[in-house]
Amino acid sequence: MSTSTTPRPSRPSRRQLLRTAGGLALGLPLLNACTGGGQSAQNAGADPTDATGPITVNWWDHFRPLTELFEKKLFVEYHQKHDNVTVKRRQLDPADLGQALQLARRSKQLPDVHSTAGLSGSVAALVTNGWFHPIGDFVDLGNSPMKDYLYDGIHRFDGKVYTFPVFSGRWHDSTTWVNSALAKQAGLDPEQSPATWDEYRATVRTLDQKTPDSVHGLLLPMKDTDYLGGKLTAFAQMAGAPGQTDWKTGEIAVASEPFIQAMEFLLALKADGVLHPASSSLGPRDARARWAAGEAALFPWGPWFIGGLMVEESPAVKRGISAWQIPAPSTQRGTVYVAPASGSFFVSDQAKNPKVAADVLFQMTTADFAAQLATRMDQPPILLDSVDKADVHPAYKKNVSFFQQDVRIGPVPEVRNGGVAKALAEMRDVHPSPGEIVQAVLTGSTKDYKTALQQYADKATKERKRAIDAAKKKGAEVSEDDWVFGNWQPGQDYTQASYK
Repeated sequence: MSTSTTPRPSRPSRRQLLRTAGGLALGLPLLNACTGGGQSAQNAGADPTDATGPITVNWWDHFRPLTELFEKKLFVEYHQKHDNVTVKRRQLDPADLGQALQLARRSKQLPDVHSTAGLSGSVAALVTNGWFHPIGDFVDLGNSPMKDYLYDGIHRFDGKVYTFPVFSGRWHDSTTWVNSALAKQAGLDPEQSPATWDEYRATVRTLDQKTPDSVHGLLLPMKDTDYLGGKLTAFAQMAGAPGQTDWKTGEIAVASEPFIQAMEFLLALKADGVLHPASSSLGPRDARARWAAGEAALFPWGPWFIGGLMVEESPAVKRGISAWQIPAPSTQRGTVYVAPASGSFFVSDQAKNPKVAADVLFQMTTADFAAQLATRMDQPPILLDSVDKADVHPAYKKNVSFFQQDVRIGPVPEVRNGGVAKALAEMRDVHPSPGEIVQAVLTGSTKDYKTALQQYADKATKERKRAIDAAKKKGAEVSEDDWVFGNWQPGQDYTQASYK
């Protein structure tokens, strides 16, 4: 995921799908009258060790590969320690979750704990709008393994901690996953990554030509604009772009030469005639099912790919799977820059028992949980060393090693200046977004992508200035200079010490 000038959804980006979902039966009773913190007056500050009655913690998330870890281990073990507490989980697809959370908030039926997939806007905006309850007063994160991963403007707002990272930030969603059997059938080594874009194109053509007519070289789901935007930015970064923002100047860089090169690479793949013919109508999960059925040899997506397959299409893993390193325009590779890992779960401001909910979350801060998390092969855990010790598929471990080579932590303006979070809370989405432009180009509805990308950059620059001015009127100290990081060095992590 790239750092961006527009409001950044909670981390990893493949989770931020903004599609319309039908009405969902929420199935939760209306809350009682609430105190200022959102909890019921009777249970405010309840402790699982001294509460006199049963407590149910309602938990909603979108992490399908983590179902067993949550429902058969984490929540069961917590209940064994606190037999009056039961965690009731609902797992929803990202778009459905976002819709359900919006409906639940309006009817004051939010769960106690939830992830933020499908909700538009930055975490800063959600905090400003009162979605969450701070957890720092309930659990001691300062003496936990999370202490070195907590950032102002990401986990801490106005001195209050609202969340902590469960997953590592060091990943991207553009790993190419390989059907090893089809690669071998085409005379290729499935373990050998094509290094350059030209080599990648040649390899995909070979796969398309030397496999049965029913098999296609590459799946590139074009229905999901967030997915396409992620590909554009990652490829542009491999071509030398810092991301959607040039941190040396603060300028929005989506119309720069690396982004043009990335767009041309995507267009070349389409022109090669190697794409699955259904690509334009597929989202990533539907595309994964097609890949698992053997309809395509390659599919670029994130580290959670194997975890999802193990839950729903495990024969595809047994058949043979490998991971290829993200290619670059030449042998001189660029770097994928990402923001520090954001929080994955939040205690709702409508939580009946925020202290109990925070305590359940706190169980996810241990090295033991990180090791268990790694075995589910979703996003890598924040304690990344646990992957080396975990029982995971070799392709997953290989992919994580690629991340360590290719991914670095970039600057985040709101970490250096909390006033930026106030501006982000004011910022509105700009359309068409880079992902929407990619979709229009690949589907043929737009040809002049250079102009489209420049128009986006101009609109986003104007919107950022408007949001800054709006935040200033409300007392925030923020300026466009907050997006400039003169000490940023390409190829290096921008650490917490770099902000000082």
